[in-house]
Amino acid sequence: MKITRTLAVAVTATALLFTAACSSEQPTTETTAPTNSQQDDGNEVDTTGVEIPEAVQDPLNVALVTRITTGSWYETYARAIESEVAALGGSLQIYDSNNDLARMADNVNTAVNSQVDVLLINNGTAEALDAPVQSALDAGISVVTYDSDLTLDGIATIDQDDTALATNGLQAIADDFNNEANLVVLSVAGYAPLDRRLAAVADFQSENPGIVTVAESGTVSGNSALETQAQVDALLKQYPEEGQITAVWSHWNEFTRGAFEAIKQAGRDDVAVYSVDLTDQELPYFWDEGVNFVAASATNPATIGTSQVRLGYQLVAGEDVPSNLLVNPVLIRKSELPAEPITFDQLPETVPAWSDDTAEWPLWLDAIKNKA
Repeated sequence: MKITRTLAVAVTATALLFTAACSSEQPTTETTAPTNSQQDDGNEVDTTGVEIPEAVQDPLNVALVTRITTGSWYETYARAIESEVAALGGSLQIYDSNNDLARMADNVNTAVNSQVDVLLINNGTAEALDAPVQSALDAGISVVTYDSDLTLDGIATIDQDDTALATNGLQAIADDFNNEANLVVLSVAGYAPLDRRLAAVADFQSENPGIVTVAESGTVSGNSALETQAQVDALLKQYPEEGQITAVWSHWNEFTRGAFEAIKQAGRDDVAVYSVDLTDQELPYFWDEGVNFVAASATNPATIGTSQVRLGYQLVAGEDVPSNLLVNPVLIRKSELPAEPITFDQLPETVPAWSDDTAEWPLWLDAIKNKA
């Protein structure tokens, strides 16, 4: 497979990708995948006699236009996209917009002009991208968005359940601390997925008044982890006594990385850490004796990337797809993991739901892979 990466501008640091899901906010949404299909469990599937739709019999050209290309969550997501496109015999071009929405719109136009078959959008906004994405649709290009708020007719979206991501972790905190906890919430308003998570915090606290936010912090930048570390360090000094901060509740793994380092360096083993998101970078935290890293509410970024590609191929084939394919999160607890560290690849052996893909995919996708 040919993979090309296009950088919007040369920079030394790029803003980081959110792990949150796309939000199409469409009036009608579906939470199940298309019918007459079969889930791919990673094993070779017998596709004898399976007819491949004419529109996808030849290799497809796929473009991923992303707001950024940094962060461990993005890396896992992008590898999954690359792997799935390669398995399907297609070519992939990645356009990095360097956290510049105007540049992102230009990149969509560039992808349209290059006559791609499938356009994948990551972390876009309707305000910036409605016009160029409509041009893509008008040109007959199949469009699948993730972590975006576009609502144009004809696009498909894939989404995490942000409310569940937040509520799962909050309920774990409430259970672990008998419904009484002082939280430092790490999040940033102004980004749709994080806004949904913050709204879930407010809703949960309205019904659980013993769960209190004592401070809210976090920074989105080219050095989000480092800057968040400095902010958490300052908060630990502001609240030095045990019990003043019960737990840090982080809404993004880059925030979590900063909080982890601050707590470890301060020797504050009295402060528990709960996180949204989990990648190979954060998994070892569960076994670090310097920080009480308790739980992560997360979805597998590889599932997001793989599913986004598959939806694009189904659109090209002319099949009906859900307007919003929902990927449900899993709560991973330290208490449920082995005593000895495991690798990210071994995680599904302990937490089978981590790699579950409950969507059912058409057998002709496997037929293309067998052919490729």
